[in-house]
Amino acid sequence: MMTASRSRTVIPESAGEKRRRRLAWGKSALAWLIAVIYLFPVYWMVTTSVKNKAETFAQPPHLIPQALHWDSYRAAFSDEYGVWLALGNSFIIATGTLVLTLLIAVPASYAVARYRTGISTSMMVLLTVVQLLPAIAVSIPMFVMFRQMGLINTYASIIIADVSVTLPFAVILLRPYFKQFPYEVEEAAKLDGLGVLQTIVRIIIPTIRPGVVMIGSFSFLMAWGEFTFALTLSTQQHVQPLTVALNRLIGQYGTNWNDLMAVATLIALPVLIIFIALQRYIVAGLAGGATKG
Repeated sequence: MMTASRSRTVIPESAGEKRRRRLAWGKSALAWLIAVIYLFPVYWMVTTSVKNKAETFAQPPHLIPQALHWDSYRAAFSDEYGVWLALGNSFIIATGTLVLTLLIAVPASYAVARYRTGISTSMMVLLTVVQLLPAIAVSIPMFVMFRQMGLINTYASIIIADVSVTLPFAVILLRPYFKQFPYEVEEAAKLDGLGVLQTIVRIIIPTIRPGVVMIGSFSFLMAWGEFTFALTLSTQQHVQPLTVALNRLIGQYGTNWNDLMAVATLIALPVLIIFIALQRYIVAGLAGGATKG
């Protein structure tokens, strides 16, 4: 019986392979370094929210909390800051912005992609320019307009203002999806008796679902974190979202940083949950929008 084992032949790496491997390790290390630097303020926000005041201002600063204190979260959820009310307002405003953005952006993107004329081209240029305007430059005319319409301190005014930001973004990113959709499929749908709206809802949207989910997610998150319009268009606490409630924690003579960081962590939490839950659609939507244009 032959028991000889077959020895494996080790092929030495060439100089080029070693250089490529070192380059890959270097790129990974650089990426991790950038990620750590980028996420360090988030880490500092979370750790500050579970420190006490003495540890917050300790010198030298404590990178890792010596003990966990949850008093700031108890204070954040007390009636003192009105966080529960602001949380509900943020959810209403963000959801309303998401729904209104999709209701307008989907047919608008289809029209811009399919009926390409001078008007649609001018519309795309206008949408791009609108995205470049700072929010504070738009908020003052909006305040005057909504005050004359009696919409100050209403959800409608904040939602419409937020849609003015999310809509150009949505149309620009959804247009390539409609543009690349096969026109022959639409013709076949028409022969089966479907109208334009039925074709969009029943045929096109299921096909471009990653793009629609990506637009919906970003619209929700942009409205969730919006501050300028909410501060300008709401002067009463019963309609103010979390971002404005966070501003109320900054006092004239001092700031309770632990409570402030606790509320900031609560604002960031839904963003993190939504991104983790929908990251597959968000990444696919962004990649698809970048390559279909």
